[in-house]
Amino acid sequence: MPAQACSSPASPPGEERFRQVLEAAPDAILEIDSQGRITLANAAAEKIFGYPRTALIGQPVEMLVPEVLRSAHASHRASYDANPKVRPMGAGLELNALRNDRTVIPVEISLSPHRQGKDLSVIAIVRDVSERKQIEELLRRSEEKLRRAEKLEALGRLAGGVAHEFNNLLMVVLGYSELLLPLVAENDQPRDYVEKISVAARRAAAITQQLLAFGRRQLLVPRVLDLNHLVVESCHIISRLLGETIETIALPLLDPAWVKVDPTQIDQIMAIMATNARSAMPDGGKLTVVISRIEVNAENIRQYAELLPGQYVVLTVSDTGTGMLPEIESRLFEPFFSTHEVGQGTGMGLASMYGVVNQSGGSITVTSQPGVGTSFQIYLPAAVYEGPPDMPKVPLESLRGHGTILLVEDQIPLLELTREFLSRLGYRVLATAFPEEALEISRRLPGPIDLLLTDVVMPGMNGHELAQRLHPERPEMKILYVSGFADQIIAHSAASGPTDPPLLEKPYALEDLGRMAHQLLEVTAPAEPA
Repeated sequence: MPAQACSSPASPPGEERFRQVLEAAPDAILEIDSQGRITLANAAAEKIFGYPRTALIGQPVEMLVPEVLRSAHASHRASYDANPKVRPMGAGLELNALRNDRTVIPVEISLSPHRQGKDLSVIAIVRDVSERKQIEELLRRSEEKLRRAEKLEALGRLAGGVAHEFNNLLMVVLGYSELLLPLVAENDQPRDYVEKISVAARRAAAITQQLLAFGRRQLLVPRVLDLNHLVVESCHIISRLLGETIETIALPLLDPAWVKVDPTQIDQIMAIMATNARSAMPDGGKLTVVISRIEVNAENIRQYAELLPGQYVVLTVSDTGTGMLPEIESRLFEPFFSTHEVGQGTGMGLASMYGVVNQSGGSITVTSQPGVGTSFQIYLPAAVYEGPPDMPKVPLESLRGHGTILLVEDQIPLLELTREFLSRLGYRVLATAFPEEALEISRRLPGPIDLLLTDVVMPGMNGHELAQRLHPERPEMKILYVSGFADQIIAHSAASGPTDPPLLEKPYALEDLGRMAHQLLEVTAPAEPA
């Protein structure tokens, strides 16, 4: 009868000690005779393979490791018997084992020959490496996400920098178009040309906003809002966009899902999702929008590698479309990458969405299967609702005003445009491209300066520093910042209180600048002309 690993009162002390060690081993230990049958099994073998020990003894080892019967391993045992030697753990012998419940587990095996007279047997140590494989897969995915994030971050910095410079040029085009329109008669052909220039420039400005969003440099105006309400409203709109062949289903939470977002960005995200879903379902299908909650903590943080611990609201948008291949999925958020034909899209939609969500402190994951569909999971940090914000009133009357404005803008074309516009509104404008010269202008001017209008990002001295240096000399002077860099804007906003200077995002309409200047100076006494 084959030997079994079990204790016996008659066993010598050394043998008893060996059996105790055998039973305490964490790996499965099997003895296999020259016929390939199991003659010994320890407790770990029962646990790993799910068989009682009595069911293992006398059975062929192929019952547990069926891969040795395949063609690639058909002569494995015969070749080993011909040249038996120690094969240590980690020497490359990794196979799939079959448990009693028919589940397959990855195992690593070490082999040691054992001779008793003419009989040759093999001691096999079998280690379940399922957990290690899972960790390796998690690490691989994390490294892949990190590489992708670093690539997107670099692209974002480049895109944001280019878009910022392009914004300044677009402001000049849009601004002079705005100044020129009232000077051209209604029915003149030149007016049509000016209007077309303005339309084209606004379209270009929209693309730069997407680039800024991708680079996380877009200025957002976030408020604490119920994502349920925003998404349900968007679903009503996009259902018309998708048409009758695509069914739209919205499944909001029963209670409010508070998030701090810019509502226009949620509309943008939903529009991008709808556009992509429509392309993926040309013959119709179903778009499902689900809102849920998760908590990222120490137990599941590996699963959400891109998120910090905390509460999140999850917006999941799933379609039943064509799905994506892995090579497409891996490039999905790259700017200007598109699977559409040339002329059928800029390829900036998903890239800008990625930037918006990351700028809001969230993350996006995608799961897709060709022929089955695609699902986007958008994670947004949960927020606490603190009541409606106080909305300042903006006067809608005439934009003409009085007073002296110190204008500081390092982009000369934009400086000239802004000076021309404010002068037409009736303001006295002292303009310079250099912050140091602005300080000198202030020292030489005996009369009041009612408003400092300054760019935030400038070489040598930024707008904040300029305002701080002028404040002791002119404490009554109002301040209006302008900028196209969201990181500077966000840093300013984080340090600002309710009475701190406002900030206008580039590119802005000249009308918006006029309204804000009028709002700031409406309580200021008119300055005497020089």
